[in-house]
Amino acid sequence: MSQPATTPTPRRPRRPRALLATAAVLAALAAGAGVAPAAQASVAPVMNYDGTTVNNARIPATDVEIELVTPVAFDRGTYVVGTTPVGTLGAGTAAGGTYRARTTVDLGGRSGSVTLVAKLYKGKYLAQTVFKVLRVVPATRTAIPAGWPNADSTGVPAGTTLTRTGDVVVTEPGTVLSGLDMGCLTVRAADVVVRRSRVTCTDGRQLAVALTDAEGFVMEDSEIDGGDGGTENAIGWSDYTLRRVEVRGTQDGPRLGYDVTVVDSWIHALVRHDGVHTDALQSTSGERILVRHNTLDPRTAGDDDFLNSAVQLGTETGTKRLRDVVFEKNYLDGGTFSVNVKCSANIDSSVVFRDNRFGHGSKYGGVIAPGRLRVSGNTYVDTGARVAVEPAC
Repeated sequence: MSQPATTPTPRRPRRPRALLATAAVLAALAAGAGVAPAAQASVAPVMNYDGTTVNNARIPATDVEIELVTPVAFDRGTYVVGTTPVGTLGAGTAAGGTYRARTTVDLGGRSGSVTLVAKLYKGKYLAQTVFKVLRVVPATRTAIPAGWPNADSTGVPAGTTLTRTGDVVVTEPGTVLSGLDMGCLTVRAADVVVRRSRVTCTDGRQLAVALTDAEGFVMEDSEIDGGDGGTENAIGWSDYTLRRVEVRGTQDGPRLGYDVTVVDSWIHALVRHDGVHTDALQSTSGERILVRHNTLDPRTAGDDDFLNSAVQLGTETGTKRLRDVVFEKNYLDGGTFSVNVKCSANIDSSVVFRDNRFGHGSKYGGVIAPGRLRVSGNTYVDTGARVAVEPAC
């Protein structure tokens, strides 16, 4: 019995070898070199800045150290931006199947998205070309823009004579403290007012200004100083108003609980201690919070620590929810992100960030938050560009 006829399966045409080598040839021609005969590795190379990939970093427009990590061996290299050389590499050091090299790259005078190209050579051949897009920001710290709270518009007014005291405990409702240079302040009564005074609390306690059953507390034209981080938090937790108050030197600034208003104030120069993520303002649970027209920047001038954030929101304690919270018309800067809202934050549409202005001094960006955060009108103060929200989850 004869076998049935079969239709042969057509062979897939082979791609010309010339096409397979096109990308490598073009890269080599651009570099003016031959192509290394060795096969290219499949593991993607990375560039690191300050311990993290450049893909997520905001890199200052100055001389910076970049670490290149690649699975391809090389004995020298060149960094270029466009056609301009901006750095040179020595031989990569082998470690765990990769090759690493650090060098200084000159990003002076550049800004925005910058494509940094590393051309790596092995002998006379181009071994690999690495492209990374950097976000380059001003290298120098931007001064507080005109119109936002600063040393001239917050704190004890110039020319005020203060009377030195030790720690102060208030138990009489309606007490007014004026013109005092205090240690730590504890308030256990309603409707207490502090004017033109300074609190300097450095003895390791939790709060420089501790409020208990202190509904209606008001502090204005005054200062809270934690020394060199000797106190954890500036003030907390609820039922208070700050007006034209300068806060400095604590590990964290004011804690925002229930019925809190912070306006026209300057919170800055905070101090990181081990295990503390330092924030200018933080809330873990609360309602009816208004933060308007303040300068919020946790960093200390001359210190390269970004600290954690200008505003940190989460819901870890209390009712574990945030409601009726408004941040508007503030100037925010510093932090890994200037505004950091945790994925776990129990927030709804009543939590709003609007019409705030941002500097470029954060490590990664202006805002990281879950999509349910309401944002509008937030821009960079120098360019007017919209502040993008990085998705937190």
